[in-house]
Amino acid sequence: MAARIVILGAGTGGTLVANRLARRLGDRVEIVLVDQDDRHVYQPGLLFVPFGLAS
Repeated sequence: MAARIVILGAGTGGTLVANRLARRLGDRVEIVLVDQDDRHVYQPGLLFVPFGLAS
């Protein structure tokens, strides 16, 4: 059974850590990301909304 890493908080920091761990550790671990919200909004991407480049 692979080790399990649980990350609390799926904001920018939690997502970044999860992605880096996944690349570094691969299939040797199971990464679980827990957040209070069902959806994650990439806030830097909101800059494109007023210019019609994203919805």
